[in-house]
Amino acid sequence: MITKPLCIIPARGGSKRFPRKNLALLQGKPLLAYAIEAARESEIFDLVCVSSEDQEILETAVWYQAGLALARPPALASDHAQVRQVCTHVLEYFISKGHFYREFAVLLVTNPLRTSQDLRSAYEIFRSRQANYLMSLVPFAHPPQRAVWAPQGYVEPYFGLNQMKQTQRLDQLYRHDGSFIFAKSQVFLAEGEFYGSKVIPYFMEAERSVDIDNPLDLAWAEFLLSRSSPREDLKSL
Repeated sequence: MITKPLCIIPARGGSKRFPRKNLALLQGKPLLAYAIEAARESEIFDLVCVSSEDQEILETAVWYQAGLALARPPALASDHAQVRQVCTHVLEYFISKGHFYREFAVLLVTNPLRTSQDLRSAYEIFRSRQANYLMSLVPFAHPPQRAVWAPQGYVEPYFGLNQMKQTQRLDQLYRHDGSFIFAKSQVFLAEGEFYGSKVIPYFMEAERSVDIDNPLDLAWAEFLLSRSSPREDLKSL
């Protein structure tokens, strides 16, 4: 059993909302590179593995010194493929080679502002708390309880009038921002789910948490990066 964790970076080639998103340039460097560099600079991983069906992404992963650029099967390259399925494929690939990782982390390419220090701090908490999972979270900018919709052309509170309260009277809710999830491999493979048993939070600062789904998100990340140098100083914004 390999005691240092495996780092998995899923990077699909076909994004419909933002074509070639994982290779989009941020300050002249592809988004994929930020994930690889943060993982490598943290020095907590045995190996950094990029999973993709796209040859250009795999070649970029090698260029930025990922330990393994692993081609995924076509079934995991569709719009319906989920990150947990990709992680299962990667873990089972290593098991088939006789390598079982006790723990792993998954980093999404869409948050390039996570730092190596975030990863080190989160992993220390993950190990000290004896959790099965650790998930990075950020608070919702606006209370989701106050969501509305217009199902028949008229605006209605989605969760009912009883949730249309002052913000300070509502529970603080969070979302996973894609920065990272740490997990115990054996538990994950048994449960097949990141929202499984004993999931603890790691609260990210908003200034280091973006979720790039479109060019406007990329421009916001560019602005945040331009405010700080080096990248580790983002925490002081």
